[in-house]
Amino acid sequence: MELYFLRHGQTNYNVKDLCNSNPFVDVHLTSLGKKQARDTAEKLKEKKFDIIFVSELPRTLETAEIINKFHDVEIKTDKRINDRKSGFEGKKNSDFLKAIRNNILNGKINEGESFLDEKKRVFSFLDDLVKMNYKIVLVVAHEDTLKIAKGYFENLSDEEIWGLDFGNCEIVDFEV
Repeated sequence: MELYFLRHGQTNYNVKDLCNSNPFVDVHLTSLGKKQARDTAEKLKEKKFDIIFVSELPRTLETAEIINKFHDVEIKTDKRINDRKSGFEGKKNSDFLKAIRNNILNGKINEGESFLDEKKRVFSFLDDLVKMNYKIVLVVAHEDTLKIAKGYFENLSDEEIWGLDFGNCEIVDFEV
């Protein structure tokens, strides 16, 4: 199975450095984010995707729909690849990172989840995904999802996973 993981295009919240895990908040692709998605669609247009998975957050669907213009395949939502529930909804991501800096793996704020909670959730999705009978799959999700997927497939430590960075519309691929 060929797996392609893609971080969504730039959003209005990325520009403002704000946290978002609530799918009902108006977080959408910027004009740059739409261009990033179109450019990525061009790069991936020869791939014969069987399915595209997205999180419940609209920015992933918005990105996937742009890419899917070349593929016309089913787009399926899975909440297990949602962005981390930071407990800092609408607040600065940089402030969130400061708040957890002394406990980056287990730190939880308000009603949020820890990185290890998020990792467990994403691993559950990945465990199911690798058992499916698809040949080529695209997963459009979030930076942490890409980090965790890379850790899953490359057997990285939690600290190595945490240290990874992925830009908007960056692609990570794996052969399973």
